Amino acid sequence: MKKIRAKKGCFARIVRRMTDNRAKTAVCALLCLVACTRPVSHVPEGATVYDLRTGAELTERKAAKADGFYGTLQRDGQSIAFVRYNPHAFQTTVVSAEGEQADSTSALCLKYDAFAGINGSFFNMSELTAVTFVKDDGFIVGRNVSIDPTRANGAVVLNPESVDFAACDTTDTFDLDWEVMTSGPMLFDGEQTFTYGEERDDYASFFGKRHPRSLMGKDADGGVWMVVVDGRFPGEAEGMSIDELTELARSLGLTEALNLDGGGSSTLWVLPAGVLNHPCDNRRFDHVGQRIVPNAIVVR
Repeated sequence: MKKIRAKKGCFARIVRRMTDNRAKTAVCALLCLVACTRPVSHVPEGATVYDLRTGAELTERKAAKADGFYGTLQRDGQSIAFVRYNPHAFQTTVVSAEGEQADSTSALCLKYDAFAGINGSFFNMSELTAVTFVKDDGFIVGRNVSIDPTRANGAVVLNPESVDFAACDTTDTFDLDWEVMTSGPMLFDGEQTFTYGEERDDYASFFGKRHPRSLMGKDADGGVWMVVVDGRFPGEAEGMSIDELTELARSLGLTEALNLDGGGSSTLWVLPAGVLNHPCDNRRFDHVGQRIVPNAIVVR
């Protein structure tokens, strides 16, 4: 039987090819792993964002690693301001300042040494007192006294290790939670999207009509958002209906979202930039028309 000899170096080449293929497979697997685990920036398309701590402009890559960022958007006749932050890197706090202690959102933020803040829930404009359930630093300072309970059907629930948004009703007292602010309507809570039909008496004036809006929520990675949509400035800032606000929250990647008090109250403030949106209480498209409010939610 004739022996078959392999050419010199053939075996070495085969082994080398096998090794090269394994190396390529390993590299591909590593690249896939890196791509899957790379932080998501969450920067809205078309937005320029800035570091919440320093105010420095951020690339998308840097935004993905930052503890928080803020920015503004112009989209389809809408003027939108937003903040996104890691709730474990900052403290989120309810601020209650009723009656003579009430002030603008920016003043309340500065008083509590905040990095950012947004106006809070509905209130009595003549007495400057809350008309929804508010729990500040463990103490109940407001109850749902006059607002439609089907409108104030959600809550911002703050505990030392968490920021959550939950559907609720007026019987909830949140005994075990440290700070709470009820507002609404709830847009979605991770399990369901809430809808509000035209059969409501207040649909045409509130739910279906475009107004300035404020909201808070969370995305799938746990980032907390504060968002304000300007309104009442035709051609520059149209405002949004509740359905449109829900669509905006979804487009930003939120999985939980709650509407806050809107209209002339809507204000989003950050340090050092100041008021990001255009509050409408002075009827001018500028950054100074803030309303005096008795509560806010601040980030420290």
